[in-house]
Amino acid sequence: LLRTCYWTVHREEIANKVLATLTVLYPPEGQFRWVSGNLDLDRHMAEGLWRICRNVDGLRNVDLEGWEGILGLVEWCAMRGGTIPTRQGTRGGLSEDDPALQAFRSLHLMLHAAELKDVVPFKVVGGVRALIAGGERGNCPKLSIAGLDLLLVLHTRLEPLIAHAAAEEKTNAETENAYGKGSTEVFVNCWLPVLKGMATAAELSRYASVRQHALSMLTDAIIDRHGRSIPDGQLCKIINDICVPLAGKRIAELLRSENYVEGDWEEVMIEFELSISLIFKPFLHHLKNLITVENSFKVMWVSMLGIMSHLLSDEGVVEEEQSEDPDGAMTRDKLLQTTKFLGCEHLRNAVMVLIACGVLKGDNMVGSGDENGISEDLSHATWNTIGNIDFCKTYVGEWKQAANDSGRFDGGNSAQTDAKSLPDDVDAGDSQDAPLR
Repeated sequence: LLRTCYWTVHREEIANKVLATLTVLYPPEGQFRWVSGNLDLDRHMAEGLWRICRNVDGLRNVDLEGWEGILGLVEWCAMRGGTIPTRQGTRGGLSEDDPALQAFRSLHLMLHAAELKDVVPFKVVGGVRALIAGGERGNCPKLSIAGLDLLLVLHTRLEPLIAHAAAEEKTNAETENAYGKGSTEVFVNCWLPVLKGMATAAELSRYASVRQHALSMLTDAIIDRHGRSIPDGQLCKIINDICVPLAGKRIAELLRSENYVEGDWEEVMIEFELSISLIFKPFLHHLKNLITVENSFKVMWVSMLGIMSHLLSDEGVVEEEQSEDPDGAMTRDKLLQTTKFLGCEHLRNAVMVLIACGVLKGDNMVGSGDENGISEDLSHATWNTIGNIDFCKTYVGEWKQAANDSGRFDGGNSAQTDAKSLPDDVDAGDSQDAPLR
């Protein structure tokens, strides 16, 4: 069957029907995990996959029916790779005919060949995510990172892929308005699998290098231009359902871990920084849009305050003088102290921006006739939460004073949450990070 597919992929009149029969070689979608062990034919199937995919000219004429069989086989091979031994002192790698490696070669060619730029269906994201999971399963973080890089390629190519999908939908749309709405929905449905693939790797990977790569990519992807093309409610949902929960889980996990190897302190510090950035950078970058969705914005900000309260709590930290290492080396207490300063600075930046755009009010302004309940509620919740954080008690007076001063300068109308109150020449996402080390 594989040989038949290889020799007929360039024959447009029968290629799609033949390639569609590849579905008989692997279990139905959703049942891959129930097949245990490596089958003898996996390597043969992977080699056949590579021979089919390297015929780029033939793939140009394949339609959705043929791609269904090819991409399903890609996903299967990506999950059937070998396992690299994890014994100390060994530096093994995947063999040249490893199914997962062959799947990566096929995906890399599909996504980089100029002839296939507007041909490969967006369902290919399933094969890329399977490749990331296969690298984790096979103790090969390099393969997972390579899969994340392919997700980034999909992210950068999203606009032409969406345009192609939207053009097909336009034929069934009755008005231009219906088409505009449909294309936005298609955009979200295609972008979300890419973001979720990055988030899953950041949350579940056992390897720090994979988690760091995924966290960095996810933050950059959300503050990219694509975020401007989706409705404000969907943008709130992405940050509420992906960014904030993921960052909270990673911070909680890092705070719980006490068995770090001495040489891992720098890696832990990097992951702390990336997790904190995932909370605040998308939030500040898209703030003008987020504050227009009041209920979701409240939930988002309260969740962020909860995470920062956990990070800035006094649990597990001793005074810096007592934790000083005689050689000046990093210790767990020094790492947590540095992280708290970094988190406090990010929190201060967010509070100051919210004060500047009128979302937060000071103590003197609360209850002064707010027509919009968002400012009143958030101000109470914010100052109560920050006031209960011992690490911030030395700064909270200054922050409240800034809010009171802002309210007086605005004539008591600081509760206006119109996005226009944020200056257009200032990008909130570029506010000072200022990590204190």
